Amino acid sequence: MTCELDVLAGDAGVGDIVEVVDRDGAAIVADFVDTDWLDRFNRAIDPAVERARRVPFDNPAIDSFLGEHTVRLHGLLAKAPSFVDLMIEPRLLAMMDHWLLPRCSSYLFSAGELIEVRGGETAQRFHVDDGSWPVWPRRGAGLLQMNVMVAATDFTCRNGATLVAPGSHIWGSGRLPGKGEVAQAVMPRGSIAVIRGDCLHAGGANTDGTRRRALSLSWCLGWLRTVENTWLTLPLDVVAGLPPRARELLGYEIYDGSADEVRSGFLGYYEMGNPRVLFED
Repeated sequence: MTCELDVLAGDAGVGDIVEVVDRDGAAIVADFVDTDWLDRFNRAIDPAVERARRVPFDNPAIDSFLGEHTVRLHGLLAKAPSFVDLMIEPRLLAMMDHWLLPRCSSYLFSAGELIEVRGGETAQRFHVDDGSWPVWPRRGAGLLQMNVMVAATDFTCRNGATLVAPGSHIWGSGRLPGKGEVAQAVMPRGSIAVIRGDCLHAGGANTDGTRRRALSLSWCLGWLRTVENTWLTLPLDVVAGLPPRARELLGYEIYDGSADEVRSGFLGYYEMGNPRVLFED
């Protein structure tokens, strides 16, 4: 690995971050998340992490991809409610506006996942997160989602820091990175890696046994099915207490396809109307 990801300062403007990510497919922003907030979040989520048990999919390819020595948690809003702060962080949403709104009238929060890579884990295969959806919608649709990886602990070369192939978002389909085309997202806790959904990346190998914890957040075009089914992890009374913008991102707002460049219909009806009525007095 001889190439590197650009590292921007924590107070970098949205335009500066967007410029680097559009050029390279990914970038690191240092000191983006307050470490005191991370300490509180980690304390809140730790019991769920320790209770977590790996559930095999009985599919060797999927089991290998998800990791034999990796703890993964969804339902973060239910387990640590302060997670909503990241979901609706203003600079992150301004970035999503730039990348996703050109292809939809509104976008959704696709998944919030805690990924803790533990000792003995091997490196993942390279993949793009846009690959979560069947290939046919990807043809000509452009970017489908964006991912932000928050370093909840330090990311090092030896504990599984994410591997990224800079520039791979403009490569031809099917090409994998060669020697010298892979960077590692080494960064202190509180930093973030912003990764396009069409940029090749992979979890790194953990060879030193220290736990590498990440909070992975993704947002997708509003007409796609989200990766995480948050409707099954959050009761309506909990959703009612969330900020309105968070409820919209979770799908409690109708998708207005008539506002798209390519005119379409409405998605996400509730009783032939807008699901926001569930939270109106």
